[in-house]
Amino acid sequence: MKFSVKFFSLCLFLIMVASCTSYKKVPYFQMKDQKKGEVEISSFYKESSARFQPDDILAITVNLPGSGQAVAFDFNLPLQPVTTEISEEVVNTGIGRQTYMVDKEGKIDFPIIGQIRVIGYTANELQRHLKNLIYPRLLKEEPVVTVRLINFRIIVTGEVNRPGQISVPKDHINLLEALALAGDMTLYGRRDNIELHREMPDGSVKIVYLDISKSDIISSPYYYLHQNDVIYVVPNKVRAQLTDINPQLGTVMSIGSFLMSLITFALWLK
Repeated sequence: MKFSVKFFSLCLFLIMVASCTSYKKVPYFQMKDQKKGEVEISSFYKESSARFQPDDILAITVNLPGSGQAVAFDFNLPLQPVTTEISEEVVNTGIGRQTYMVDKEGKIDFPIIGQIRVIGYTANELQRHLKNLIYPRLLKEEPVVTVRLINFRIIVTGEVNRPGQISVPKDHINLLEALALAGDMTLYGRRDNIELHREMPDGSVKIVYLDISKSDIISSPYYYLHQNDVIYVVPNKVRAQLTDINPQLGTVMSIGSFLMSLITFALWLK
């Protein structure tokens, strides 16, 4: 009876220790000191909107609200052949119209106006810039200019549940949102070593290592992603070891090793 109590207590203790150890490696946004209530962390949210770069594809529509002509045709590219009607969706988002590709010099060729440098602008900034170029010099009525980035895409790979390319329907996305869209990280992914690969304007690739297990990741300038960023979730040591053996065999060996340790310790107690 005494041996059974000791054996049960030992098992319970080992399970609790193993649980505490593994738990510390799983949660995101951990703080050094446990805090309750509201916690405010500064971020780069105001600077998070995507800024246009070469090879971006833009949809731009110039509208004239309040008049019989909803679209200022002279300042818009023609509709693509597959679109035969000008719907409200086309007017508001530019869907169905031909798009502009930003060239290597960061310019687009805009109707009537000609070459416009757009590199470095956000969608809102370019909307204001185009409106200033058009009104009142070229149009007497103030237009509504809509700019959308069509090819805002990122790639998430490594230890996530759904790796692949992700299309972003808005002009900003953060690291946590990207991981969520990829099905979240697996338990084999390292929270403290996520690689961000970002292509720079000169063609080079910058690699940044991010630790999402710490709360201060929110204040990192790389927490908000740029178009064409690649997120690689690095596998931990357990995953690396399992690549050399069958996963089921690895599980059996782990359980067997644990049981052997318990038996050895139990015999030592006896």
